[in-house]
Amino acid sequence: MKISTLAILFASTVYAQTARTPAFEAVSIKFHPEPIHVSSGNTSGTLATWTATDLLSLIVDAYNLKYYQVIGGPPWIASAHYDIVARAGGDAPITKESERQMIQTMLAERFHLKVHREMREIPVYALMVSKSGSKLKDPDMNSRQGSVMVNATGVHMNYSHNTMQQLADHLSDTAGRPVLDKTNLPGEYAFKLDFSTNGNEFEIPSMPTALREQLGLRLESQKAPVEVLVIDSVEKPSEN
Repeated sequence: MKISTLAILFASTVYAQTARTPAFEAVSIKFHPEPIHVSSGNTSGTLATWTATDLLSLIVDAYNLKYYQVIGGPPWIASAHYDIVARAGGDAPITKESERQMIQTMLAERFHLKVHREMREIPVYALMVSKSGSKLKDPDMNSRQGSVMVNATGVHMNYSHNTMQQLADHLSDTAGRPVLDKTNLPGEYAFKLDFSTNGNEFEIPSMPTALREQLGLRLESQKAPVEVLVIDSVEKPSEN
């Protein structure tokens, strides 16, 4: 059976529309001058805005990564700040997954960002039980609270039900490298953890000290293969 040229063209058009990479309909990028008082991002309906954001933060958000997973790129990706207003087409509110895909498209088109993923052996911390034993408490069956507060004194965690894998993930956000759960402690626990992120231990201790004294856990430096995103090339965007 012969297939008409018109049918082939129609099928190609439908496939192209289906496979089209999600993208914002309109994007405005302007350089944000120093000093930087606050950096923020907000998505409401079909509008996404960023104030004084940097490219590194956009990459982390777009690819759902930790900062330590982004390798390479010039210094300005973390020091140059931008105000961005982006609007999606249609009336449907932007979902987190569609926003990530649209940010990826924006970075490729406006910053000419080219990246690739690979596994690299990098420094990590292994979260382990101290020789003196764990100080973790059984989960509070009457509460499901969980919070992380960051302020001028440091990081303050309070969880009534948390696994050690979840704790390792929380610590990875501020440790500057991956934290891998090697405690071999199953199930959930209740705990409070307060530690400094600025090296000032007059008010609260550093992360390693706090883990040891407050939870009976310790961090051990190791190396392990971790998936990273390597920046192959990038350019500063033109303003509009």
